[in-house]
Amino acid sequence: MKTAVRTAAALSLMAALAACATPEAPEGGVRIDQQNNVRPALNSVRVIDGSLARYIGRDYKVDSALDVEGTYVTQGPTGLPKLTVQIRNKTNHPIPLEVRASWFDASGAPTDAAASWTGLFAQPQAMVTFETSSIKSSSAQYYVEVRGAQ
Repeated sequence: MKTAVRTAAALSLMAALAACATPEAPEGGVRIDQQNNVRPALNSVRVIDGSLARYIGRDYKVDSALDVEGTYVTQGPTGLPKLTVQIRNKTNHPIPLEVRASWFDASGAPTDAAASWTGLFAQPQAMVTFETSSIKSSSAQYYVEVRGAQ
């Protein structure tokens, strides 16, 4: 009888702990709001606002109001790397956005601090373009964050 009670208590405790555990966060930056410690996937754009994108399932499929149509790194007029990101609003209502980029060298070391948030306005079923340039010629990779306007 005591063994059955102990086993039931242990199972109850394990179930309670499992309910409190947070699933491993999808790939992205170290964020206080998500409490994850996964490094950003370089050369990627991530919607970090839960109201615009939900990460679901084991493989972190994304159900998002936005799509990234393209990202391009070119040489700007000053000779420094320039990043262009095309974001599509898939909804039938306008979405005010904020976007920022961080730059890294070829080995993944940061070259520029994260830029300040840039405001954009995505019209319904339309595309909006975000552009930014690095301040260092050694910048070769990027990480872009998108959120709803604050």
